[in-house]
Amino acid sequence: MNNINIHKATLDNVTNILPLMAQLGYSSSSEELTARFKNFINSDGYGIAIASLDNKIVGLIAWSKSLLFVSDKTRIHIEALIVGEKYRGKQIGKKLMEYLEEIAKKYSPVIVDLTSGYRRAKYRTHIFYEMLGYIS
Repeated sequence: MNNINIHKATLDNVTNILPLMAQLGYSSSSEELTARFKNFINSDGYGIAIASLDNKIVGLIAWSKSLLFVSDKTRIHIEALIVGEKYRGKQIGKKLMEYLEEIAKKYSPVIVDLTSGYRRAKYRTHIFYEMLGYIS
């Protein structure tokens, strides 16, 4: 699994990201995703990165930045994290999180947070985040 390539996504990736978004439970049209995509890649503190394996997009992570009112920290919120069903358990999700955590460091002091609903628990997502050191 060393040939996993993680890099910022571009508009050219939208078509290949649609199936991943559907697996995450957020189906949308190409036009809808393109509009949201443009907002994310053109706004400071927002971003989308993809994981490719053998030139096939197999995962993505999207994030947004906001300031906290109750402290002097910056919040990086994980908006979406998905690894294709066939590629789970291969450290791709971990590598996407590490990629984001490196980006987050430039906003120090920073917290990285996410929401993982109960409907995702059956896919062991809560265990995945706990193994990475995230707490509920």
